[in-house]
Amino acid sequence: MPEPLTCPGCFSLNKPTASRCRVCGRRLVESRRSKRKSGPVVLQRVMSGEIFAAVLQDGSVGGPSIVRDLERERAELRKEAADLEEYRKSLATYEARLRASAEGAGQKYEPYARTRKRRWNRTHPAEQAEKIVDSAMTSFREKKFPETVERLQGAIRVYDGDPRAWILLGESQLRLGRPYEAGAAFLRTLSLNPKDERGWLGLAKALRATEDLTGALEGADRAVGINPGFVEGWMERGVILEALKDFAEALQSFAKVLELRPGHPAARVRRSEVEEKLLRKARAAELEAAPPAESAGPSIGSPPGTQVAEAPAATGTPPVAEDVDAILGLRDLPVPAKPAPAPEPEEAAGEPAEARAGPTRERPVEAVVRPVRVKTFVEGLDEFLGGGIPWGHVVLIQGTPGTMKSSLGFWILLNNAVREGLHCLYITLEERAESLLKQMLSMGFPLNVTKGSLVFLDPRTAKHLLGEKADWVPCLERGLEAVKRERGLDLIVIDSLEALEVLAKFRERRREMYRLFEWLRDMDVTSFVITERPEWVVGRHVLQGRWDEDFLADGLIQLRLHPVSDLDVQRRLRVVKMRGTRHEPGYLALVADESRLKVVRAMSP
Repeated sequence: MPEPLTCPGCFSLNKPTASRCRVCGRRLVESRRSKRKSGPVVLQRVMSGEIFAAVLQDGSVGGPSIVRDLERERAELRKEAADLEEYRKSLATYEARLRASAEGAGQKYEPYARTRKRRWNRTHPAEQAEKIVDSAMTSFREKKFPETVERLQGAIRVYDGDPRAWILLGESQLRLGRPYEAGAAFLRTLSLNPKDERGWLGLAKALRATEDLTGALEGADRAVGINPGFVEGWMERGVILEALKDFAEALQSFAKVLELRPGHPAARVRRSEVEEKLLRKARAAELEAAPPAESAGPSIGSPPGTQVAEAPAATGTPPVAEDVDAILGLRDLPVPAKPAPAPEPEEAAGEPAEARAGPTRERPVEAVVRPVRVKTFVEGLDEFLGGGIPWGHVVLIQGTPGTMKSSLGFWILLNNAVREGLHCLYITLEERAESLLKQMLSMGFPLNVTKGSLVFLDPRTAKHLLGEKADWVPCLERGLEAVKRERGLDLIVIDSLEALEVLAKFRERRREMYRLFEWLRDMDVTSFVITERPEWVVGRHVLQGRWDEDFLADGLIQLRLHPVSDLDVQRRLRVVKMRGTRHEPGYLALVADESRLKVVRAMSP
């Protein structure tokens, strides 16, 4: 049985017939240069007898093309030699970087230098060293790094010209927290082969460990420049750029990793974190340009100016207004002091004192013309609803996980804030606002609000409100009334009803639901309440249980995942109930396409 091929870069095992490494993409067997096709040869008699001269035939048969090929090869060889020379010259710069960094850290940097006492007098020293390196690779995979270092040092004493031994030694030293010893090993690798992408990657890791991010970025750039398909090189480049706070370039590097290897778990996590940081950076830039505005939590937009959506930071204190406790009903709102009565003219002397010196609002709420119907702005859905949802309705958005319940509620609020100038509030009781905004950003939703406002209230923003309280619902009611009084409030999304039920500890479920829905109607707002609904499909018929809120709500929009084949699943939407308007109760296909939501008639059964 043929032995597997070992990658000289990452030491992984590959099939005997493989030409590139399955892990790092490095070429395993150097491709032989295709033999140049010789041009036609003509024998010319130089003189009488049997003496001939072989010459290439002139003309269009092939002579000039061969000359061009020779010139091209010579140019490529000259360029390759120039690149190698440039790489060799840069090694001295990197060695100086490591030495200076070691001196600044109070450590000692010792580059590799050959000693006079060599053990190369034995037969085939390279083969002996290769056997030791193979045993060291086994201990490296078992994470026995001190043992690996000891074996590799023995292999180097036998023969120091094997790049694999130096790369493996550098990686082991990094695992042991010795970046300067690792840097010396990787520099030795590059002195043997200046175009070894694994050597440049290791040098970048060593420099990053010494906090020399600029030098590390240069090393990573050289690695991916030598091998554009080097996954680990792009990953390291993204990590370095993230540390340098160049989030846009880091995002491109992680995207390149996922392009080369779509299932890379670390790249997906890193890309998500960088997207979150970009979101916060954009929010901070907008806040610097926009005038300050108070809010009950993270918000998208505000009447005074334009703001970009921001998720609260992953660590630290979230951005909360100074009077958030008052807005949430945890303490009374500060009562504005009545201005001292000014001298009144004689014609107003008989006017009542209450009319002359009433309380004034510190932040007057901008008047908004409320529409008769609230548009969903889902392409095709408003036509099925007769123009939209009647104002003041309590509408349930229900479905199984993955049916885009939260996305639909967010889409309705976002577009009504942007296009209609309404003041909206999204209450998420289980998911953080930052997570929700990242999902909406990944779907391409535009998060700029220029007219109305979109405020988020999540468990961290209202951490005092979401505690163990007996009067949870009354406290929430006081908080929302304060938000309406201070900022104005037109549309609300509560995500989700089940979480609210757990937090409020409903005892008489139907009675509490009726009280909650009536209070929402009394606030003169249009409310969307997200509910979780399991379903059972029996004989292609969807069966659902009996739920009290379905009868109490004014509208019911049902979302589900419908299998259209053994492999494909389609999201579908159905308006089961909508009081005060005529609507079609059939299923519609829900499509998220090009940063928008739309519905079309479902064609398959």
